[in-house]
Amino acid sequence: MIAQVSYTSCPMCEILKGAPMGHSTFRHLDNSRDQHIFLELLEDNHIDALHTVGVHPICNQRWQYALCNVYRLWQPDESHQLLLGLVKDLFHWLLKYLKARNVKVQFDNRFTSVPQYPGLQHFSKPFNSLKRGTWQGKEFRGMIRTLAVNCASILVCSPDDRKTAAETASDEMVMGAVRALCEFSLLVSQHNHSYLSLKALDDALKRFYQKKGIFREQKMSESAKAKLDYLVAKESHQLREQKIHKICAAMEAVVYGAEKVSTTKRRQFQVRLNRTRQAATTWSDADHQKAIE
Repeated sequence: MIAQVSYTSCPMCEILKGAPMGHSTFRHLDNSRDQHIFLELLEDNHIDALHTVGVHPICNQRWQYALCNVYRLWQPDESHQLLLGLVKDLFHWLLKYLKARNVKVQFDNRFTSVPQYPGLQHFSKPFNSLKRGTWQGKEFRGMIRTLAVNCASILVCSPDDRKTAAETASDEMVMGAVRALCEFSLLVSQHNHSYLSLKALDDALKRFYQKKGIFREQKMSESAKAKLDYLVAKESHQLREQKIHKICAAMEAVVYGAEKVSTTKRRQFQVRLNRTRQAATTWSDADHQKAIE
């Protein structure tokens, strides 16, 4: 309600609903919302453009304050968004991946063999041996402290490993995603931050989103994969259509000048454009017999 965005839309960025794993292939990770652009779109009556990014076509009073960016007011909830969100999902994806690679037993042995040490939590049973609701934020906070070490000996390649090139590349991607999220979760728990720590947080999160696509096969059902492929293809088609409209608008501006083009002129322009394009792509027998200049 404060950001005046539609339901299930992110208040911080313009990522479309239903995008693959929260991020789209065709958009940058730092595609944050800009209230100045939204205000200009509203003043120019571009309602469809606001709907596209999930913003209600109503003037937000907080857009009037230059020192207040309403889309940067949201702070992450470490317990629910990070530990019970990203970290929990990562564990489920990772276990399915390790099971597919036939190394899950090795991971469970290392997971339950972490020695007693101050600051480290010891787990006597594997992660998926108990009910799903048993693990809470405290347990996930303890798991993330040793997750990278438990995975390193299994996923990091050595000269003696008899892995194929595809398996080696896949394991490196998984290890990169695990390490990036471990770094992010440990850094975000600090009480004080500096420019360097914030830059490290941003770098770790971007590395995680760049590499987590390797879990796609483990986290999705066949119907979900089909839906994802459809959404990616649809978004690619939409971007291509937008590009075509921009080209046509630029051509109209060249032909008619900067003034507003009427519907009749636009229709006449499209007819002439289609006629010229058809003539340019249709060759007669005489054209084939002409010498190539």
